[in-house]
Amino acid sequence: MNAFEIIRRAKDEGVTLTPKGNRLHLEAKHLPPPDLLAELKAHKALVIEILNAAKDHPRRNAWTVSMPGYRFTLIGPFMSRNQALAIARWRWGDADIVD
Repeated sequence: MNAFEIIRRAKDEGVTLTPKGNRLHLEAKHLPPPDLLAELKAHKALVIEILNAAKDHPRRNAWTVSMPGYRFTLIGPFMSRNQALAIARWRWGDADIVD
């Protein structure tokens, strides 16, 4: 199981994961399954890195795209700024995302 699958499984099991420095805080109404706890322990550093990155890079479904002479809104599924930029530049090579 990769780190993204572990995070998804924890969410599906009702476990809230919160990174605190190099520690991972778990909060749940019931004891998580032992195999999930083992996966979290084995991939703790990567899970913490992903969760911290998610806080630093918000996801939204509308981003302002700027091109020479044009400015418009790119609307789609929830995506990070980097994902929106990749989509915009795939279609319009000189596009940029305005924060």
